[in-house]
Amino acid sequence: MAGSKSRTSASTDAATDGVTRVEIVTRAESRREYTPDDRARVLTEAAMPGARMLQVAQRYGISPSLVYRWRREAAGRPARQALPRAPRFVPLLVDDGGPRQGTVVPPSAPMPNAGTDRIEVVLRNGRLLRVGAGTDATVVARLAAALEA
Repeated sequence: MAGSKSRTSASTDAATDGVTRVEIVTRAESRREYTPDDRARVLTEAAMPGARMLQVAQRYGISPSLVYRWRREAAGRPARQALPRAPRFVPLLVDDGGPRQGTVVPPSAPMPNAGTDRIEVVLRNGRLLRVGAGTDATVVARLAAALEA
């Protein structure tokens, strides 16, 4: 195949725990390239009756997941994509200065030097984050993430 592993073997006669041979596998290049012929050879062997993907992959020194990916690509199926995660939301209370109804968090002392324009965010862990209405949204998100950790 186009890429190859360099192997270094070492052995010792002084092993007391039953280990007498140590094999160190190193790889000189960061990523191996495979020709279409290399891929076809591996896929043909993997498609043989009774062939096991793990054994075929080990014989060629590649990962079984790579063989599975080549097989999907050869069949014209797209590579697997991670499912998109649903966005997470936290409850948000906006203080307009009026009377509160259905307050989730009990009211506490007002923020010093704060006018009536403020935002209260109730986090999932029950903590309350109060910020001024003009606070940057990215700052609020960072604070919320830090308080939830």
